[in-house]
Amino acid sequence: MKKLILGIAVLAIAVMSQAQGGGRGMMMQGGGGNPLMLLNREDVKKDLALTDDQSEKLAAFNDQGAMRDRFMKAMQDSGVSMEDMRTEEGRKKMQPLMEKMQADMKKEVEAILTPAQVKRLGEINVQFNGNRSVLQKDIAKAVGLTEDQNKSVAELQKKQQDAMRGLFQKVQSGEMTMEDVQATRKKNDEILDTEIGKLLTEAQKAKLKEMGGKKFERKDEN
Repeated sequence: MKKLILGIAVLAIAVMSQAQGGGRGMMMQGGGGNPLMLLNREDVKKDLALTDDQSEKLAAFNDQGAMRDRFMKAMQDSGVSMEDMRTEEGRKKMQPLMEKMQADMKKEVEAILTPAQVKRLGEINVQFNGNRSVLQKDIAKAVGLTEDQNKSVAELQKKQQDAMRGLFQKVQSGEMTMEDVQATRKKNDEILDTEIGKLLTEAQKAKLKEMGGKKFERKDEN
């Protein structure tokens, strides 16, 4: 049950992040591209050259029990139940507290890392998310998305949001396991990445690549 609640919590955060415009800063949603989740990867830790002290603090921060408790407290504070999360009204009611939860988590992580590590983590995140990085408003602005492009991206994002909510409901009803969800999310992310790529100019793609910084040596076994 605890594992299920944690899985639903992570999925709910992803849905909320997309509803906010792809998430902002550290909490951008995108499967393995979420910076907070990336910090669990050994290859990312190695690239960032984390100290033992930083690793210990991040391990405590990413504790599954602590994450579950954060989510459950946010739900209690909003008066939203797991059943309410099935509805649009319930999710809207929960959104302000989820935004605060994400902002608090971002501050906590940035307090552990150095400014250079925060910057590098953002670069790695861009490499993981690829074209989906433009779901972040600051990145969309930096690569120069036009009004029409932003509208098209928003339409694609809406479809992704609907798909995520469908997964959320299936997990709650027991129709899908979290393992099934991860596989489906990965496929949906790949589709979204491809469709957004069709909207970008070559210059915008080049700018996005530049924002990714030096090549990250990814180890897929992580």
